[in-house]
Amino acid sequence: MSSKLITKKELSIPAAIITEVAEVLLENEINNDIIGADTEIDEVLIEVQFEREQRDVIHQIVDMISDYQETEEEDDGEDDDEED
Repeated sequence: MSSKLITKKELSIPAAIITEVAEVLLENEINNDIIGADTEIDEVLIEVQFEREQRDVIHQIVDMISDYQETEEEDDGEDDDEED
């Protein structure tokens, strides 16, 4: 009898990309639960449960979050420059 190791991870997903992340989770059948929300910064906190074979999908989601945050920081920086 083999049991698969399930890993749990919490992810803060910016509201602007939540539908894209949801698509990836659904396509890859990754179990997830919404466990919180921060309306001040427009993020949804989810807990994902995944097997070792699904780690690449989780890395893909983490990359999506990082890419979005980097883009937002760049946009914020440009706004600051415009004020000068």
